[in-house]
Amino acid sequence: MSRSDEERRRLDALYGPALPAGGNGIQPHEMSVSPRSRQKLDQRSAVGLADYLAQLSDLRLSKLFPEIFHLLWIVDEDGDLWFSVEEVIDGSGATIGILPKAVQARPLNLQKLGHPTLIGDQRKLGRIGGELVFDPDDPEGSGRSFCLTNASGRYGLRPGQRMEHLQAVAGKFVENGLHFWLDFQTPRY
Repeated sequence: MSRSDEERRRLDALYGPALPAGGNGIQPHEMSVSPRSRQKLDQRSAVGLADYLAQLSDLRLSKLFPEIFHLLWIVDEDGDLWFSVEEVIDGSGATIGILPKAVQARPLNLQKLGHPTLIGDQRKLGRIGGELVFDPDDPEGSGRSFCLTNASGRYGLRPGQRMEHLQAVAGKFVENGLHFWLDFQTPRY
């Protein structure tokens, strides 16, 4: 979708400029494969996400899942917010599972689908990205069990990212009835 200069400036102020992936760039498989769980945040998906997160918070049995796995999110050039779990594919592109957060090493024939795969446009321009993680230890004591971070080495920890950008993303979730505590991580590049 083509945006006017005024709309682009508004989105730049809210979420930061739409830029190519920083950090380690984009891996070849991330140009052609999208996560099966990829969804755009809207009123309908927010209801499903809220139900899913509430279920994870309420059941002891399921607490293991949110402690181990997390959701990725990104705001694309058009200001749309996309989310998914961090899926892992094999060499043929078939989804074989979800990448546990604490796993740093994986077999060579497996590839993760990171933040760039959430962006549909081939230019892979993103404004800000991060993770939604289970963490009931909100330092402000809000009682919220999930934390919204800017922990994306390619889209969230770039120079120029500010807490205000993460707060604007939180506002998109709030507009859809989802409330999280925030953990802004200082850009490292």
